[in-house]
Amino acid sequence: MSVSSQREKRELAAPVATKIVLQGRVQGIGARPAIYRLATCLDLAGEVRNTVRGVEIVVEGLPLQVEQFLHQLRSALPIAAEVMQEACCDVPVSNLRQFSIIKDADDDAIVTSAPVDVAVCADCLAEVWRPGTRRYRYALNSCASCGPRYSIIRRMPFERDQTAMADFPLCDDCLVEYRNVDDRRFHAQTISCPQCGPRLWGVTADGKMQQDQEAAFELAALSLLRGEVVALKGVGGYQLLVDATNRQAVAQLRQRKGRPSKPLAVMAPAKADAHRIAHIDAVERNALTSSANPIVLLKAKRGSEIVDAVYPGLDTIGVLLPTTPLHALLLERVGRPLVCTSGNREGAPLAFDVAAAETELADICDLWLHHNRPIVRPIDDSVVRVIGGKVVALRLARGLAPLRLELKSSASGLALGGEMKSAAAFCHHGSAVLGPHVGDVSNLATQQRYRWHLADWETLYRFSPHGVACDQHPGYFTSRMAAEVRSNVQPLQHHHAHAAAAMLQHAFLDQEVLAVVWDGTGYGSDQSIWGGEFLQVADKQFQRFAHLRSFVLPGGEAAIREPWRIAAALLEQVGCGELLARIPTEDRKPAPVAMIRQIAGNRTFSPVTTSAGRLLDGLATLILQRTHSEYEGELPMRLEACADRDERDSYELAIEEGQPLQLDWRPLVRRLIADIRADVTPPRMAMRVQRGLAAAIVDVCRRRPELPVLLAGGVFQNRLLGELVAEMAADEALSVYLPGIIPPGDGGLAAGQLALAFGE
Repeated sequence: MSVSSQREKRELAAPVATKIVLQGRVQGIGARPAIYRLATCLDLAGEVRNTVRGVEIVVEGLPLQVEQFLHQLRSALPIAAEVMQEACCDVPVSNLRQFSIIKDADDDAIVTSAPVDVAVCADCLAEVWRPGTRRYRYALNSCASCGPRYSIIRRMPFERDQTAMADFPLCDDCLVEYRNVDDRRFHAQTISCPQCGPRLWGVTADGKMQQDQEAAFELAALSLLRGEVVALKGVGGYQLLVDATNRQAVAQLRQRKGRPSKPLAVMAPAKADAHRIAHIDAVERNALTSSANPIVLLKAKRGSEIVDAVYPGLDTIGVLLPTTPLHALLLERVGRPLVCTSGNREGAPLAFDVAAAETELADICDLWLHHNRPIVRPIDDSVVRVIGGKVVALRLARGLAPLRLELKSSASGLALGGEMKSAAAFCHHGSAVLGPHVGDVSNLATQQRYRWHLADWETLYRFSPHGVACDQHPGYFTSRMAAEVRSNVQPLQHHHAHAAAAMLQHAFLDQEVLAVVWDGTGYGSDQSIWGGEFLQVADKQFQRFAHLRSFVLPGGEAAIREPWRIAAALLEQVGCGELLARIPTEDRKPAPVAMIRQIAGNRTFSPVTTSAGRLLDGLATLILQRTHSEYEGELPMRLEACADRDERDSYELAIEEGQPLQLDWRPLVRRLIADIRADVTPPRMAMRVQRGLAAAIVDVCRRRPELPVLLAGGVFQNRLLGELVAEMAADEALSVYLPGIIPPGDGGLAAGQLALAFGE
């Protein structure tokens, strides 16, 4: 061998060092132990650490070994990992002797994703059921792959001593597992056991305490079997539980919570039980069993053990599986599905502190099941629905939020969202995040919780926004608050923000699109109430391409609660006002025709709207003869549930030419009235409405066939309508994009505001 060849061989064999930084959802999922195992398997030295930038890795070794590490890294990460960005560069060799997991102490701003809470894994649950193990029947069991994350973090990066688990020093047995590279709890930050971990206890409504875990379980189970209400401290806050097969228990919960008819979620003990409750396809099953553990909206099976009072008037039911061993153990003891709903009085923020929960829920529950692991930040359960074969988030919360957004931005900004289903978003140092659902900020308690969340975010992510985006509506709490937060405020049109959120969802921010934004209400550019919009959007500008024909809301907000008023306005516009007398009001008396006609002409008391949501309210009143709405979207949801999928006829809407185009709903109402007079059944009329609206949407979109069509706004939480639009558009070779993980309703509004105000 020549001297030069020998020199080349030695150079190739010389150690090299490479630094890799992974950003995204890479902390709190067991990434460091997985990386450690890969590096040591390849005989590499180096270190891995959680940092404010993500997971930072340095590997040292022979070039071939380092190359193999880089090639295998992604596949070696836990399945829950979501790497959004990977940076790699050569660094000087430090002649390290081994590979180590290092704790980082960086105080810079956070640019990686905070880990989300993860449902109990199969391995931990198997331990709980297996007699003889250290964690047999341990209610708060977790490992490197599962357990609380976002709800217990006090400070990033994710390390045990920077979480609520710092309050529970590891016992000798847990410490051995934590240090054992071959153990699945190797470097698991939430590791604990009955000897060293949080404890469970029960308290009855009369103040009697049961400290023994098994006795507390027995007490809670007996309470549920007697039809009583139990408040259980979950991962992100308290949940109210009752027997889902007991009609009287469900009615009692509704009365106490102040939730007369809004649907309630059900926790099923296992997948087999969920299948007895609802029809579940493959995509829905994957969502139901995912580590995010959301409530999944499913087609209910009639005749199941679940009483109709859980989901009155609907054909869908929200189902979730046990989030923690605590839930699984209680369900096993009760032996039946349980209603599982947020631990609050309707409209109030979620209870999450032991002492506060006993006060706030005192008139609601008969027993509390507490544990002493602190909840650092409350977070509700997520709600999703499968539409067009894709998972759509209706409420982005535990397990899904905080959600990292694919937004290019060098700014440091905050977006405050809207008034209902409020959630905020922020960007800084190139990172963008949509936060979890907080709630409707129309009351003082939720406003205070919302302010608390914003302050907490600035502490957790270590940033201070230089600008704020909000809704243009001057009356929104979030709009008024924006000026308090910063002087640099950007008010943005409501439906434009919805469109931008959909563009962000589908990576269309740099393209021109036609966004169909249908919702309940939003402040329009002309100061009227919009909600049935077709917006042509490009370069952060929009043009109103089309909208629904306007109508009035007699009595303003009263019409939302009493949609018979909207039905009256629709009837007046088609010259059939005399039919109003046939619509009974809540007290079963004829509607006050004269009063409605008088206020309908006064724009102060009867604002003008183009809202698709309000139009559906009025149509549902006529079809279902239901004159009052107990919660937002109730009547349109009932209309969707009622619809006969086999009905092929539809009600036509007319397109009036102009700039913008107008979709005239009057032909639809006239056909509907004729069918009512002909005694056509409500299910057939309901389906004709859905088909007519879908066809009208496609008819407008056909005018701009070259543009991608994005469906946005709360109306498109309606699976039937969204899938009909997609189906009809496919026949026309139009590209239609349904909603996704960014909620189509107001829960995703802040993401769109962030993109418009601070995106590049």
